[in-house]
Amino acid sequence: MGIFDASNTKPEVSNTEPMPFSKVQMVENSERFQTLDRLVNSPRGALEGSPERPNMEEIRKELESSLAAQISKHTVSVTATKEGIVVSLREIGFFDSGSTAMRPDAEDTLNDFVRVVETQRMRIRIEGHTDNVPIHNGRFRSNWELSTGRATEITRLFIEKYGIAPDRLSAAGYAEYHPVAPNSTPEGRALNRRLDLVVLNSNAGSMP
Repeated sequence: MGIFDASNTKPEVSNTEPMPFSKVQMVENSERFQTLDRLVNSPRGALEGSPERPNMEEIRKELESSLAAQISKHTVSVTATKEGIVVSLREIGFFDSGSTAMRPDAEDTLNDFVRVVETQRMRIRIEGHTDNVPIHNGRFRSNWELSTGRATEITRLFIEKYGIAPDRLSAAGYAEYHPVAPNSTPEGRALNRRLDLVVLNSNAGSMP
């Protein structure tokens, strides 16, 4: 155009093949997903100001302290598991044989349990368990019904008496199929007749 001197220099030609469009798109998508992943996996507290996850070890210690009297009598045990903390209530201290109604003098244990967990965010699964002796009474036709009935009765108490949000609770009946001791001895069967309050950790089912 008369502005610049003409140049005889030719641009250098690359000997490499151009990157195919599909590969360009794949790299672009990969970078986008990495960016999204950093956002999704950011600590919720940093984004929303929500409280930190509960310290399960501290809660276990609080439960052991609150239930120390019952633990010393061997009517309650507190155990840490992969799912969370299991507070096991032995039938001998809480229910009459073949009944779902909790003994009135046993509700103090529920009071002690609720005082520790009521302000926390974790979900609680209430599990009924029996031994392998078939039940024979006019109300329940199987250990399935008895174990489920006990679990739902405690769930009802948690909601109606203690005001725990229903969406934090679940109930399950396992009959004799999750024993903690052999059913071949009276002592083992007594240990298997229990109701477990499972305080679920954040991986198993904390509140969102």
